[in-house]
Amino acid sequence: MALSRNSKVVLSLVGALVVMCALTAAAVPAYRAFCNATGFAGTARKANATLAAIQTPGKRIVRVRFDTNTNGVPWSFKAEKPYLDTRVGKSAMVWFDVKNNADHPVTARATYNVLPDTMGAYFMKTQCFCFNDVTLQPGESQRFPVVYFLDPKLMENSDTNTVPDVTLSYTFFESKVPASVSKAAS
Repeated sequence: MALSRNSKVVLSLVGALVVMCALTAAAVPAYRAFCNATGFAGTARKANATLAAIQTPGKRIVRVRFDTNTNGVPWSFKAEKPYLDTRVGKSAMVWFDVKNNADHPVTARATYNVLPDTMGAYFMKTQCFCFNDVTLQPGESQRFPVVYFLDPKLMENSDTNTVPDVTLSYTFFESKVPASVSKAAS
């Protein structure tokens, strides 16, 4: 049985619609992966401890400021210090204090970015609470470390080699993953 010309056109349009929907669904995860891999749009990059250990500290000091926010999450959230003066190429650690002010467990995840965004490709984190969901019980407080370094390659880029300070900004959003599933995963 041969398809009529109109049937072929309809099938082609439906096929194109399916392909466009699939591309749309894949766009957000693909963009997120691209930003994580390249540091695009101020996304700090995840580095392994081996890479951090082989960095040669430079002489340059960059002030790293810490900005903490919550969006719809009943938590108190702040950095232990407002900033750290960080030697380029040397690992540094800062602590963040979080408290659940709700009367029920809350699971949240922190998104992060680096400003100016040109520094995102050179801001390397080896340990961060932002890599996973965090569940806090009612009234529970936790301290989370963030271990990072500034990649010495920033000195080779004319857009970043004279930047005096960087802001690492976090915002906690309530997680879509139920607390029981998140707790079991960690």
